[in-house]
Amino acid sequence: TSSVPLCELWCQIQEFKGSKCIECPDKYNSDPENETLCDLNEELELILNNEDITTLSPEDLTPVVCVYKDNPSSSVPLCDLWCQIQEFKGSKCIECPDKYDSDPENKTLCDLNEELQLLLN
Repeated sequence: TSSVPLCELWCQIQEFKGSKCIECPDKYNSDPENETLCDLNEELELILNNEDITTLSPEDLTPVVCVYKDNPSSSVPLCDLWCQIQEFKGSKCIECPDKYDSDPENKTLCDLNEELQLLLN
């Protein structure tokens, strides 16, 4: 279709106007969650390119659980992007401690750790 050359030309014009097109990284193209990954990537890029960006200190961040943690195909890249975005919105994703990685009850331990972290705040 003509969408690729149209976008390329439009983006070249935008660069002359001081703007830049955000393109989805190639690494997400073959991912089953491509559309969501590209949307999250775009949101993060817009935040990072905002001149009025403010960062909060880690102790001021509220713990949250990644909404994509149970995604069957792409939880790692989805949570990576989503959690980066949350830090600019006042939250920090809870991560499972490494000490539970090799435990056969890893999932249960991580779920309990998440529940505890949420209760502590």
